[in-house]
Amino acid sequence: MKPRLRWRPRSRADLLDIYEVIALDKPLAAERWLTEIEERAAMLVEHPRLGVRRPEFEPSARILSVGNYLIVYETHPDTDEGAVDEVEIVRVVHGQRDLSRVF
Repeated sequence: MKPRLRWRPRSRADLLDIYEVIALDKPLAAERWLTEIEERAAMLVEHPRLGVRRPEFEPSARILSVGNYLIVYETHPDTDEGAVDEVEIVRVVHGQRDLSRVF
């Protein structure tokens, strides 16, 4: 069975922030970025361990890059083998942000 994809409220707010900033100058580009990020996140249902582990930020954190942005997510259960029940999107941030300040 495929894991379900869940977005934390903060990660949805991150998407809205990204959209609003880009849309100030380039509304069509903002739509494309939003779609790109959401499509890449949806891939995690098929490939939940696609991202790289980053335990220095959060013990169970994985990071998947999408252009200049990073999708920070966790799998439940947090394991490198076996079935995954849920992929939880924790944050979506610009790659130049200091991730130690995000957590």
